[in-house]
Amino acid sequence: MDQQAKAESFRRFHLEPPILVLPHAWDVASAKKLAALRGCRALATTSAAVARSLGWEDGEMAPAAEMLQANERIASAVEVPVTGDLERGYGDPVGTARRAWEAGLVGINFEDSTEDGQVPLDEQATAIRAIRDAVPELVLNARVDVFIRQTGDIDEAVERGNAYLEAGADCVYPIACPVAAVADLARRIDGPINVLVIPGLPEPHELQKLGVARLTWGSGLASLAYAEAARVAAAALAPDS
Repeated sequence: MDQQAKAESFRRFHLEPPILVLPHAWDVASAKKLAALRGCRALATTSAAVARSLGWEDGEMAPAAEMLQANERIASAVEVPVTGDLERGYGDPVGTARRAWEAGLVGINFEDSTEDGQVPLDEQATAIRAIRDAVPELVLNARVDVFIRQTGDIDEAVERGNAYLEAGADCVYPIACPVAAVADLARRIDGPINVLVIPGLPEPHELQKLGVARLTWGSGLASLAYAEAARVAAAALAPDS
């Protein structure tokens, strides 16, 4: 399947059942393992785990070229579509989106906050339109950061989400939204929504019934892998403790 066909399939996965469960890879080895799982239709990358694997921290601390190269290696290592977490575009959202497509990615996350705080809604919508105009094939997951930044409530998340969809986003991602808010967000946002796995979140089939289109872990899978490796090593290093 060529990249255009992968992108078309990936976009369609947001619009029809079953819910799109997207495991997050952070390097080539994890991508190959996750893509081989039964039922895996696509993969996402995670900016936090990719950056940490390269010796950087999340929050656009890693050089854009390094992040894009890592994402390109992941996308080229598997047959399934891969969407990349490239934060807010490293100072050049449109250029980063173009390079993401050139790197073989079929989609990107696009955040609406920076280290300076929440980006004004109109400014974010304008950026989304620019990305859509520049790379129409790219599947755009528009992140809404009001919950993770603690700068707003459900009403603001809905307002932002619908504005981003109108501007050309394919999916809205109210990251770290409270479990109790999921049903309301799915009902009030006029398009596909992505939710992050957090404690207490319903099972995928229950989320699908609520109207959720996409489920992701962020850096959670990488954190689990590192924690398990540390647990096994610690048991051998201090067997009697």
